Amino acid sequence: MEKKIFETERIPFKERCKKDIKIKFFVFLIFASIPIFSCSEFNIISILFILFFLFVFLFITYDESKEFVYKIEFENENINIFGSNFDNDWIEKFEIKKVNIQIRNRVSKTGSVIGYKIVFKSAKKKITLNRLYNWNNFALHQIFTEFKKLKGEKIIIDEKSLIDGIKKKAEDEGEWKY
Repeated sequence: MEKKIFETERIPFKERCKKDIKIKFFVFLIFASIPIFSCSEFNIISILFILFFLFVFLFITYDESKEFVYKIEFENENINIFGSNFDNDWIEKFEIKKVNIQIRNRVSKTGSVIGYKIVFKSAKKKITLNRLYNWNNFALHQIFTEFKKLKGEKIIIDEKSLIDGIKKKAEDEGEWKY
């Protein structure tokens, strides 16, 4: 079997944080304005409330941005996952038979799908692909179907609806390749 490789752009840690914090900063401003506009006087509790939410948003951004997967490689009965933790590169190698795969979608408050993540789970490790939603949806579809094909598993009903969602999103965004 030939080697199949799927890649996305490599983004340095600082850029990943900047990309992720833009959305969270807007949400932070909304939460920070609650104590300011709800109280007639600005007191220490309001300041602590604002600092607490700032800390939470920065921690979430840091946690989501530190690990980044930029390349998936299928070779024979193995899967190689290339990524970086902060800006230090790493490679995880697994036997496909010893790894499970899941698709997860993130839905906005209005009910529309923001993006999809793929999670690889082994007995010792869990790796999430597309944390920052920068992978091409067509590539995500191909990765999932290739993994299932190599492992010899059928796509179950729950996965089918998510796969169809990825395909539709890829077609809507002009990413689908025929």
